[in-house]
Amino acid sequence: MPMLMVFAMAGGEVRAEGEKQPAAAEKPVVEGEKPAAETEKKAAAEPGADPTKAIESLGGSRYRIGLIEFDKATRVVSIPAVVNMNKGLVEYLLVHESGKVHESLFSTKVRPMEFNVALLLLNWKASETFFDYTEPERGGVPVKGATHRVENSLTIHVRWKDEKGKEQTVRIEEWLHNLDKKAHISEGPFIYTGSRIMPDGSFLAQDTGSIVALMVDPASIVNNPREGNELDDIWVPDPAVPAKGTAVTIELRPVAAGKGEEKGESKGEKKPAVKPSQGKAAGKRSAK
Repeated sequence: MPMLMVFAMAGGEVRAEGEKQPAAAEKPVVEGEKPAAETEKKAAAEPGADPTKAIESLGGSRYRIGLIEFDKATRVVSIPAVVNMNKGLVEYLLVHESGKVHESLFSTKVRPMEFNVALLLLNWKASETFFDYTEPERGGVPVKGATHRVENSLTIHVRWKDEKGKEQTVRIEEWLHNLDKKAHISEGPFIYTGSRIMPDGSFLAQDTGSIVALMVDPASIVNNPREGNELDDIWVPDPAVPAKGTAVTIELRPVAAGKGEEKGESKGEKKPAVKPSQGKAAGKRSAK
């Protein structure tokens, strides 16, 4: 996709300069969602209404938008973040620092809108099968056993430096446990769902700060397709997760060509090398 073109976010699509922008679709606000503080929302929006105008070439096939780096050839997206929690129940993998940091494994200064633009520029397509919006009063309802295609699917890896200063890389599945299954979460893709454009034209992920969700969230840009994704009390970090505040790079990579479709949860569960130290919290389970 030529970088000389200027793009704008509209209805979940990237459009060329001069192309007429459609009116925002009348979509309901997701019940229960609480936007970030007005001052934080204003600060996040100040860098410019069209984040794609800030795209910078890093040479070759590599580009930067805001704090994000992405590679047009490999389609890898790199997001700087920090470990936000290394114990307790989590509902998110990654949120903006103004988002739900009390329940997210990582936090970042990256603006959700810029992340979404990077995915669109790399030709990811938001899944149209993950959520059912046929009953507006219920908001987005996750579809059990939905089939997702390669262009919706990505894998998540984490890079960081250990105590000796040596760079390490791990698939995110090795750092998360499913308490119901008493195992690491199953290895497989996460699904690009794209968040939502609201009636006032705002991008919901930008308002809430939700970037990658473990417990399904229609506001989040990326969601978890695994069994139990409607529950808020089964996801915990592995003891191997570094100390809170540790700098990491979250890498989102395309699923290998030829895999075709990914349906629901990947087969098989990896047994944990170390039992998670956190017990399941008492109380009623909930779903968004």
